[in-house]
Amino acid sequence: MKYRIKNSILSQIKESYATGDKNILNDIEIDCSEGINLVSFSKIAIEAFNSIDYTIIQDYPHSTCLQESIIKFWDKYTNTKLDYNNITLYDGSIGALFLINKLFIENGDKVLGLSPQFPEYGADVFMCGGIFNTYKLNPKNNYKFIVDEFLDLINDDLKLIYIDNPNNPTGQIINLDDIKKIVDLAYTKNIVVLIDEAYGDYMNPKNSAINLIYKYENLVVSKTFSKAYGLAGLRGGYSIQNKNLTNIMNNVHTPYEMGSITRYISSKVIFDYEFLLKMQNSNKKIKEKLIKNYKNLSISETGQTTSIMLVTHKNKDIDLQKEFSKLKISVISCSSFNSLNKNSIRFRLPSSIYLNILIEAFSIIDDID
Repeated sequence: MKYRIKNSILSQIKESYATGDKNILNDIEIDCSEGINLVSFSKIAIEAFNSIDYTIIQDYPHSTCLQESIIKFWDKYTNTKLDYNNITLYDGSIGALFLINKLFIENGDKVLGLSPQFPEYGADVFMCGGIFNTYKLNPKNNYKFIVDEFLDLINDDLKLIYIDNPNNPTGQIINLDDIKKIVDLAYTKNIVVLIDEAYGDYMNPKNSAINLIYKYENLVVSKTFSKAYGLAGLRGGYSIQNKNLTNIMNNVHTPYEMGSITRYISSKVIFDYEFLLKMQNSNKKIKEKLIKNYKNLSISETGQTTSIMLVTHKNKDIDLQKEFSKLKISVISCSSFNSLNKNSIRFRLPSSIYLNILIEAFSIIDDID
């Protein structure tokens, strides 16, 4: 049988680092690959698991406990006033990205993003029939985001703008003032801006674009519990946006997204801000030791407190993922990231107990010409 599948899907070959290389993952002792939190568990999460009333799994997930907690969290830490009509729940925040694309993108619509950034989003733009243009972070400038250069690319032809903040794979944090400039200009051109804060809990909540929600109708901010909070296996995420946009999103959104157990656990763990600070401080200490001037290796512009960073070897023929795997360290190859190649990897920080081993590994690989 010949399946009559959409041409926009048939014409794409999706490459994702999420699938991994099973051969490389063999015999690994230190996991620095997927962007999850393997360092520690929130004590509040453990307590929440132990207190679950398992009768909640008998019914569809109707509870609004998580929405209530989201409202209280952002009020407490940023004085941002949200209500239930600003919030949409998902089975992981990637659902928010796909929903926005489904809602807005028609054949030939143009979207502006960064390069490199989370590759799954750009792939989905193409699957929806859209055109994904990017602002390329310049390696000569250590991949640093320059807002004025990005603003120059915003024009009336665009329908959406997508920015991950902190950026994946560099881990750099874009200042909220720069995000505001982008959203402000986009508003004048009727462009919706999607800010993906998957790694956002590794930065101060006052730098979150959620602080801008009530000023701009054209802003959507996605969040997840999979990264800093360490709940990747529960698949929980949410987005914050204008109430009118929420109503439209509900027309195409899958009912009963995010299961009852995930809602309950997330509603408790979101308040463990001390745990987030602990993770941020751990990342900062490790990066202070690993980030230095190397002979062959370089580390891109990155946030001190974020859990990921981009590492590149000068020799473009070097398969950097394989070099780390030889030392029993798993990392993510950047070959699937736009504008990057196999000589770059995304490095996710492990526990500080491995710091001396990591310092030695970086030194060994740096000596490879």
